[in-house]
Amino acid sequence: MIRKTVIITGGFSGIGKATAIKFAKNNYNIALTYHNTFDADFIQELKSYNVDVFALGCDQSKESDIINFVNSAFKEFEYVDSLVCSAGVAENEGLLTEKETEQIDNILNVNLRAVILFNREVLKHFMSQKHGNIINVSSIYGIYGGSLESTYAACKAGIIGLTKSLATEVAPFVRVNAVAPGCIETRMTENLSKETKLYVKNQTPLARIGTPDDIANTIYFLASDESSYITGETILVSGGAVRY
Repeated sequence: MIRKTVIITGGFSGIGKATAIKFAKNNYNIALTYHNTFDADFIQELKSYNVDVFALGCDQSKESDIINFVNSAFKEFEYVDSLVCSAGVAENEGLLTEKETEQIDNILNVNLRAVILFNREVLKHFMSQKHGNIINVSSIYGIYGGSLESTYAACKAGIIGLTKSLATEVAPFVRVNAVAPGCIETRMTENLSKETKLYVKNQTPLARIGTPDDIANTIYFLASDESSYITGETILVSGGAVRY
């Protein structure tokens, strides 16, 4: 029996890391991108589930890095089943009118352009093998907007549009879905003040901030056969929050 493989961008921290563990526990080989930080101990942790692990540095702002990673992953493993695009960077809060074009371009390149390119490159292989699953990580901001983080919100809304478009474009062979997390305990949110976290909790019916595992569980469901009749959807995982 051929073992499935999942490609996870940004797989060494936050949602990506939790997702890698979830898939490894379910007998998937793992292909991870990282940028700047390589964690050998985490690689060994994944291998402890008796799966093969491939990790390669990838600057998501560089098309050549993305193409090289995807081609290398498909050469490394016999059968790649899923792509999870979870890598991203936060945007410093501030009025759009006060932000430099360089700042805007960085957010766009990493949070939207790279997702489009990863989808494109992986789909070349998925369409050839006539099977595959793509799960793109958006955000609650992509649905409701994010005041003072307008470029980030625009990227996450773009991911939802990309997901809906591709779901029709590549059906019936490939399923494409998205997950829209609410406030999650990751490196992006660790600098939030106690007051802000309390406010978020008060705006969330389930009265807590989410964990990376909450998102990883949903991502795994969307990659599994249990969601075989789901495509083009964006699943909110926000504890019921409408907006913060």
